[in-house]
Amino acid sequence: MSKIVIAGGGFGGVAAVTALIKNVPPETNITLIDKYPFHLFTPSLYEVVTSESPRKNIAIPFYEIFKNKIDIETDRIEKIDVEKNELILGKSKASYDYLILALGSESAFYGISGLEEFSLPLKTIFDAVKIKDKIHKLTDEKALKGKQVKIIIGGGGPAGTELAAEVLGYVKRLSKQHKIPRKLFEVFIIQGSDKLLKELDEHVSNFATTRLRKLGAEFMFGGHIKEVKEKELMTDKGEKFPFDLLIWTGGVRSNRLLKDSGLTLSKSGQVTVNQHLQIKGHPHVFAVGDIAEFAEGDRKAPGVAQVAEEEGRIAGENVARLIEEKDLRNYKLRHFGYLIPLQGRYAVFTSGMFHVKGFIGWVIQQIVFLRYLLGILPFLKAFKRWNKFEQDLKQE
Repeated sequence: MSKIVIAGGGFGGVAAVTALIKNVPPETNITLIDKYPFHLFTPSLYEVVTSESPRKNIAIPFYEIFKNKIDIETDRIEKIDVEKNELILGKSKASYDYLILALGSESAFYGISGLEEFSLPLKTIFDAVKIKDKIHKLTDEKALKGKQVKIIIGGGGPAGTELAAEVLGYVKRLSKQHKIPRKLFEVFIIQGSDKLLKELDEHVSNFATTRLRKLGAEFMFGGHIKEVKEKELMTDKGEKFPFDLLIWTGGVRSNRLLKDSGLTLSKSGQVTVNQHLQIKGHPHVFAVGDIAEFAEGDRKAPGVAQVAEEEGRIAGENVARLIEEKDLRNYKLRHFGYLIPLQGRYAVFTSGMFHVKGFIGWVIQQIVFLRYLLGILPFLKAFKRWNKFEQDLKQE
């Protein structure tokens, strides 16, 4: 009986398990290992910073998704040993015949002095709760006493832009709730390039910038954070910016576990995979999502949920094909576009030269969210969770 281990329960890992369940014999041993007992819908993580209930809806327990069809082990992976076909865990070891690595990314601080120590990242649900608690604390300690609260978001990519929009709406609600001037909250974005969302079309950048300005954001473009102290940061332009809260969204890197385990990595710190998503020299080991470097010519797979999901599905199917000694499927890079939520019922959707903003963009966002839930949960549970999420947001 084959033993298959999936390391990581993000989009790629969940898609891989789902594909395996459909394609391998029922007696096959499938084990999902993750440090948390739930799957996190990370595209809506920014909502947790400013809303209480939605965190219950974007954190989906693995047992709800897979029932008793697989083994679920909640533990931290300490090392990957591809020579011995085993994973070293915090409490035990896990051997495998086939392994799918779906470990995801983590915040990158680029060696900037003080940045990791004096900022809060936004990568996990616990990061989001810390940011929320800090904003509440600053409201009590400063804003309610008439003192200004300075919030800086480092990074104007999709994560920073989405978070800034949500925080701007949140401080507006706090101002109304406590009957204090909105101007007591300053939300500032520092972006190293000369525009927001530098990877996307200029029209999309302009949409987002105009929207955030209207919501009350301030910007500093063209300067990179060089050094961070407890209450102040400096840029490479020599400018100094005081802050009460610094949220870092300016970069991610592949999971450091790859390097710590001695795997051969590309210049980007990812493990290179072939057209079947196998890692070099180890045909029984697959890698998907943010940790995998896959390229079609000069085009590299972006680190987005939709790509991780499709890679996970192909990896799961290919493990089943290996077991049955069938030809493996090639992964074909497909990326349908980007969705950038910008507070309330307003979002930007872009795919190639096609751009939609405002309410229609928000509708597309909801369809994408519901489609995903329907793919991993029974219809009624998926719809209930999606509907509850939206109702909670309306009440905020």
